[in-house]
This record gives sequence, C-alpha cells and structure tokens, in this order.
Amino acid sequence: MTQITISQWLSSQSTPSKGAFMPATQSPLPRYQIVSSKKFYGHYDVLDTHTGKREPCGNLRTARATIVALNK
Repeated sequence: MTQITISQWLSSQSTPSKGAFMPATQSPLPRYQIVSSKKFYGHYDVLDTHTGKREPCGNLRTARATIVALNK
C-alpha cells in the first residue's frame, strides 16, 4: 500500500487529472482545515493548505473556532 502526505492528497483533490471532468458546482477546498495532531493523541491541528503549516489546538472546539476566525 502506498502512503502519501496530506499535502500530496490535498493537491490531488484540488486539481483535476487529465481527462477528468470538474463540475461547475465543485468549489475549491478552504485554506484552513482541521487535521489530527501528529504529536499528541486526541489533539488537533489547523492545517494551512497553501503553506503546509500546522497550528496546534488542544481540542476540537478550539480548532473549530480557529478555523472560523482564519477563514474570514
């Protein structure tokens, strides 16, 4: 099984491959997304999909509030 990084997966999801049809209703992914933490079990990070930087958050509620604030 081949493993890929989050940034590779995000880039493959945001750009269609050759011959693929992208419907007009599909919008690009938001810049900031919640991902599980690589360092701490049960914690979350806010991933900046443009730069690949992660901002740690202690819980899901804090991560959601950070997402709302950053995506404005």
